[in-house]
Amino acid sequence: MTAHLKRLQTKPQKEAQEQIVQIELFLAQYPHLDEKKVSSLLWDARKKANLQEQNTWTFIMISPTQNDKIVDWLDQNSSQPRKAVRLWLKLFKAININTGQIMLTRQEIAQEMDMLPRNVSTIMSELESVGAIIKEKEGRGVIYYMNPLVGTHLPHEVRTKAQETAPKLKLLEGGKI
Repeated sequence: MTAHLKRLQTKPQKEAQEQIVQIELFLAQYPHLDEKKVSSLLWDARKKANLQEQNTWTFIMISPTQNDKIVDWLDQNSSQPRKAVRLWLKLFKAININTGQIMLTRQEIAQEMDMLPRNVSTIMSELESVGAIIKEKEGRGVIYYMNPLVGTHLPHEVRTKAQETAPKLKLLEGGKI
């Protein structure tokens, strides 16, 4: 007989989870909606209801070799190596697995890591310079994505397409940064 683990939830958490499922079902009826916006909306709803990562164990596929190269590069080249490595690891907890978007804002990362927002920007720029993350301008702000060549949870067909268009990880291309 195998054991089954069940995570206990309070009644309000169960109700919130059911409401989010209903929202997901409703939004699924409109496939033309912007997937990134829908995914962000659902992420925010789960976060506000304190439901992030409670019912699932999220797997991010990452090449050990690529991760090792990034950590080594940060350790040897970052302006703040220790904080940079910690920030890199924290990004994996904040990935929206449906889009690859890093869902924490610069301010949220700074608060969690007890550092200045400008230092977060510096480290994120360092990660972008080696291709570990992708930066996308949106208005006056910036949205960060995990490079799908480094870490992803996307299904095979979507992952293949995303990896074909992703910038190459410069650390594995043999070029100096």
